[in-house]
Amino acid sequence: MPVRIVIFTVSIAGVLTAFVPPVRGADPVKPVNPNKVADFADIDAKIYKSEMLENFEEKTIAEIFLPQENAATVNISRELTPPVSESTQYIAIRIPEPETRRVRLQFIKPPEVKSYCRAFTFWLNVEKLHARLSLIVEDREGRRHFLDSGELQFRGWRRMRLSVPQKVHQQDWYLNEKSALKLIGIEVVFARKYTKNKLPLILIDEIAAEVREKYQVPPPLKKN
Repeated sequence: MPVRIVIFTVSIAGVLTAFVPPVRGADPVKPVNPNKVADFADIDAKIYKSEMLENFEEKTIAEIFLPQENAATVNISRELTPPVSESTQYIAIRIPEPETRRVRLQFIKPPEVKSYCRAFTFWLNVEKLHARLSLIVEDREGRRHFLDSGELQFRGWRRMRLSVPQKVHQQDWYLNEKSALKLIGIEVVFARKYTKNKLPLILIDEIAAEVREKYQVPPPLKKN
């Protein structure tokens, strides 16, 4: 019985077409909703800005702080890598004697913040623990306040942020008064007595203020 051989010819293009999914058009661009509430972080970034108060780049220690009343050593240093690329140096606080428990640095000319300040920021490096730091500020009424960092329980550079409480009066009393909040100094308190071979080292850099424009009181309406 003769054998019949049947040959099927299959189109390659047809096979590929069968397995290729249809091409979809691009998703339509959604129109901007004008009633959408903006992200809080975006609003915050537009209202507040960072105002540099002291970066320790242009002056000597003798031009920045009053002379020390204790045995602490305060100088401009470049021994370690600064916390940010824009910085080349910072201040270093060393205590040469274990008996030293408190170091206060007072600015010769206190930096003034004439805008409304909600917080101070700075970079801090603590080589030994058991210490706390405070920024000393003076409000518009001449009252001094200590903004406390709490116990410093870390090593290496860290960006610190100390909020300014409502009790620190800084709002203007009348139009165009331009009262200022003054940064008087820095105080470091060591929580315990150190041994002579383990004396602490504290580094500070890039002191700035988070500020916004003060709300202005409108002038009284004129009578016709």
